[in-house]
Amino acid sequence: MALILLICLYTQFTATPEPLPVWFIVFVICWNLFFLNFSPILARYILPKREVYFDRQNQTVSFSWSVNNAEKNDHGHSTFPFEDIEAFYCKANHSQVHGVTHAMYIAHKDYENHHGAFSEIRVKDNPQNPNYCKYTWERIVRFMDLTKPLVDSPEIEPFRHLDPVTHEFDKQNNRPEKYWRLMSYKQMKQIEEELDDDIYRFNFDGAITNPKRWANKEITKPWEKWPIDESLNQPDDTPYWKRLMKTLAMQIIAGV
Repeated sequence: MALILLICLYTQFTATPEPLPVWFIVFVICWNLFFLNFSPILARYILPKREVYFDRQNQTVSFSWSVNNAEKNDHGHSTFPFEDIEAFYCKANHSQVHGVTHAMYIAHKDYENHHGAFSEIRVKDNPQNPNYCKYTWERIVRFMDLTKPLVDSPEIEPFRHLDPVTHEFDKQNNRPEKYWRLMSYKQMKQIEEELDDDIYRFNFDGAITNPKRWANKEITKPWEKWPIDESLNQPDDTPYWKRLMKTLAMQIIAGV
């Protein structure tokens, strides 16, 4: 949109106006559609995958690329015990309008002998506030804790029954099987904003040094804290073609 606007200003509001370069406008629109829709697909299937994954059951961390002096798991990936991995964050200059941000990294504690066991872990928008890096690592540590059930979140809900500890917890507490899946998107967004606000202001350092004063109690029964609001759970009667056109228009005009 910015490129098209600049071209219009340059061609129409000069001493000698020129015809609009229609070919360039069409090129920009086509590039937007390609970049936003097809390039992620190409990257997924063409570029080599670089993934780090945490195995709760086996208490391991695996890297999908080659790492020095590493054992291989059943998938042929470099694997280490979770206790051998540490995390840290630091300031990073990313190409974002809000300037300096914080990035989170994980690495093997003995990186000198396990060169390659290092990766950046994406956090929410690589924010200026380092709390999101701390929160991301806290979620990983919590996920790997076999003494507790899985965190009750939408992306994990369909798989809770596969974890014995979680399955037993849900059974004892009569957890609704499809709690998150029956909730409206609007209510989910409200809950997400509430949690984001808590994370942004949370005193992580204080919670470590003085947990009795600063640490928050974990929300283990979200269905009691946030009952499903049926008033927000109304079906969207907008025709599909209208929603599709709105999405395409937003992509072309604003790139979102």
